[in-house]
Amino acid sequence: MTKFIAGLVVVASMSVPLRAELKYTMHMEIKKSAAPAPPMNPMIGIMGDAVMKQMVPEGTADLVYLVGDKGARVEYLQAAMGLPAGTISLITLDGTIVILNPKEKTYWKTTTAETLDKMKAAGVPVPEIAVKRTGQIETVAGAKCEVVTFDWKMALPIPEGARASLPPDFPSTIAMTGDSCATTDAYKQYADVINKGANVMMTAMGFDKIAQGGIALRQTLSMSGFEMRTTVTQFGEEAAPEHAFEIPADYKEVPMPSGAGK
Repeated sequence: MTKFIAGLVVVASMSVPLRAELKYTMHMEIKKSAAPAPPMNPMIGIMGDAVMKQMVPEGTADLVYLVGDKGARVEYLQAAMGLPAGTISLITLDGTIVILNPKEKTYWKTTTAETLDKMKAAGVPVPEIAVKRTGQIETVAGAKCEVVTFDWKMALPIPEGARASLPPDFPSTIAMTGDSCATTDAYKQYADVINKGANVMMTAMGFDKIAQGGIALRQTLSMSGFEMRTTVTQFGEEAAPEHAFEIPADYKEVPMPSGAGK
């Protein structure tokens, strides 16, 4: 599960030239589900609790995305997806991922290929996902989007050698359900970058099918008695600061932290 969670912070390469930058703020919130949870294996509940707490330790978090023809930048205003508050991710066009630590003035690097290889080596399987378009149109942060519903299921990546030592009732899969509202053609050039680039891990886990080729402006995900809501609160095109996609000159490169991206 550590490998699965750590992978959620990973981002990847982009190749679509854009004429402007898209900036948006995504608000994340996790809480106990208001609806009664269906009967479940207690271990699933424990794992769900661990995943949700790792995703948003403080219960809420805001991420600021900036996407343009120089790459993408994601700023974590609070701790989220395994990264501490204040972290800035830079994604370059050649697939290099740079994680900046403004507090320490340090950074570390990895690549898309390296991250996906580690996922494969960890035995992370391809999930099963069913998506249904509803035709329902909503407006979120001034942008129109179409609602889809989804069911997601994935076999747990349990090493073969460990299976014999697990209890007979140990769960073999993890499942989620929810709905999402994604943009359509209006922001396709940015959506291609987000879904095939900045969210490569989410794409590897099948969530690109939920986005339907657009940008998810609102999403509700339910798992093991927990509910995670993400909502874009500010959305629009604007000019990026001159050095927004660059590593500051006074930052020092350090090795990748133990456990990151593994």
